[in-house]
Amino acid sequence: MSVATVSKVFKEESGVRNRLPTGIVVAALFAALVGLLTLAVVNIYSDADAGFQRAITLNSGIGPYSGKEVFWLGGWFLGWVVLHFALRKKQLNLRKWFGAWLVGMAIATLLMYPPVFEAIADLF
Repeated sequence: MSVATVSKVFKEESGVRNRLPTGIVVAALFAALVGLLTLAVVNIYSDADAGFQRAITLNSGIGPYSGKEVFWLGGWFLGWVVLHFALRKKQLNLRKWFGAWLVGMAIATLLMYPPVFEAIADLF
């Protein structure tokens, strides 16, 4: 008997399905999206406001990028904590949520494209 067969028999006999809730997967994916959207917003705002750009410059060698990365990591980490606790016990449709995540990532990536974020920053 193969390992897969033994595992299947054990699951059928015990009546227990060893499945992780899909909410934790969705939480991890959307935390990355929250981080990237945070970076996009900070990037746009720093381009629009020179005072904010100076304020987030933590290292003069790389300029405001150092502060942008801190915001990005903070958004990702806080997003993951909040989403993990909100979704950790839920079974969600991964196809639907993955599709929404892909659309969100496309939008966030577009907001990071220099011609786009510079045009938005010029509006402010």
